[in-house]
Amino acid sequence: MNPQAPSIILFAVLFGMVIVWFVLIKLLFNRLEVAHPQKYEAMGRPSLFLRNNIATGWATMKFLFAREHRSLNDGYLSKLSDAMLVFFAIYLLLFFGLSYFVSVPHSA
Repeated sequence: MNPQAPSIILFAVLFGMVIVWFVLIKLLFNRLEVAHPQKYEAMGRPSLFLRNNIATGWATMKFLFAREHRSLNDGYLSKLSDAMLVFFAIYLLLFFGLSYFVSVPHSA
C-alpha cells in the first residue's frame, strides 16, 4: 500500500465533508429564515455567499456552540444544530489526523 494512501483518502473524506457542511449550513439558514425570522435577523441574515462575512460567521458558530436553538423550542432545528456540532467535532478530529499524516515522515 502506498504510504501516502491514508492521507489521500482522508483528504477526499474531508473534502466531501466540506460539501456536506455547506448543505447543513444552508438547511440551518433556511429554517431560521422561515421559522424564526427574528433570530435570523439578529444573526445578520446569514447566507452561504451573499452576506457571508466574519460577523455572520461568528453569529452562526455562536448559535451552534452556545446551543441557542434551545430557546426557540424547535425540534427540527435542535436536531439539526446538535448534528452539526457532532459533525464539526468529527471534522476537526479528521483534520488533525490529516495534519498528522502529512507532517510525520513515513518510512517506505
